[in-house]
Amino acid sequence: MIDQIRRCMQTALKLDEATAGRIAAETTAADVPGWTSVAHLSLILELEKTFRVQFANDEIAALASISAITASLRNKGVAG
Repeated sequence: MIDQIRRCMQTALKLDEATAGRIAAETTAADVPGWTSVAHLSLILELEKTFRVQFANDEIAALASISAITASLRNKGVAG
């Protein structure tokens, strides 16, 4: 699942390969250049498209780390 999340982040946040490759389970928004509030919305849309899920408005703000994204996807039944 982390590889798919990395690809989503690379697309939505326009990250280069090296930066995307450093994304790990403990990565937060503060660790990633370009993970701004506007880019966060692009990331959410990319995650929804890739994993075929929908995040509620109150969930979106809480998804500011890879661990939070992974937990939310698992709660929605995404395996990985």
